[in-house]
Amino acid sequence: MDIFINGEKVDIGIKSGKLVTVLERIESRIMKHGEVIVELKLDGESVDGRELPLNKKVKVLELKTRSHREILIESLYLLEIYTEKFHKSFEELEENPEDITKIFELVSFVEWALGIVLSIKEATKIDMIYSDFDEYVVEFKKYAQEMIEAFKKEDYTEVVEILDGAIFDLVEDLRVNCKDYLKEIIKEEGRKNLLN
Repeated sequence: MDIFINGEKVDIGIKSGKLVTVLERIESRIMKHGEVIVELKLDGESVDGRELPLNKKVKVLELKTRSHREILIESLYLLEIYTEKFHKSFEELEENPEDITKIFELVSFVEWALGIVLSIKEATKIDMIYSDFDEYVVEFKKYAQEMIEAFKKEDYTEVVEILDGAIFDLVEDLRVNCKDYLKEIIKEEGRKNLLN
């Protein structure tokens, strides 16, 4: 089996074997570099990681990886656009508080934004630059989890109250600081690339 990672042929010490064994070896290798698989092709065909044909004989395995920071940088670029949609959905919800579809959109956005906040905390040194960032992460996580729990219990009134009382301002803080975070993360990624 020929294995290509980010277009470069690699030898992982396995000539042939079960696809699952090969993927486990590759995954441990890329995790050491702080990366994740973002695209997987078997014999030239893209494959969803959840639907791997584990019994298929594979001649060529290709995958693309990205660092957590690269994914985070992309998410921060998208944050501005999605925050505008969040604001619009929130305004529409105020006009029609019973709109479950809007509530679902808002909850999904908050889960995504929480992922960004937690990734910034885990994958960067932002907390060393901004002394109040750790406190912000704790607060965002607390209210996001409360909102998600209320959503699971179908207590939509509570969801809207948490959105209005806490989450809206926390999301706005993230949007306002996003460009500064992005600048620092890009600097960190540049330094990491220089060291490698």
